[in-house]
Amino acid sequence: MAATPSGPDHGPADTREALVSALRRHLPGLCPQSIPRGGLHLWVRLPDGTDDVALAAAAAAEGVIVFPGRPWYAAEPPAPHLRLSYAAAAADLMDEAVRRLARALP
Repeated sequence: MAATPSGPDHGPADTREALVSALRRHLPGLCPQSIPRGGLHLWVRLPDGTDDVALAAAAAAEGVIVFPGRPWYAAEPPAPHLRLSYAAAAADLMDEAVRRLARALP
């Protein structure tokens, strides 16, 4: 979600928790029901009809890098998704990143 490396006080689990908290606060409809215990990315399902590629471009215009889910599927995706990568991001930037993502939503 952001290109700022995490510092020594914040690992991926801290950043994931900060991202999930920010999603619950600013975009509760996008917060996944099941949060993975590990990993480097969080997948969020978008509302039906959302163009994930256009949303990723709009988010980039807001200064937030997210990835459309469509290219990660071998066939047509079952629904639109975004991949939110948090491993190289600072936990303290997640709230602002999600606020910017919210502004990018149609």
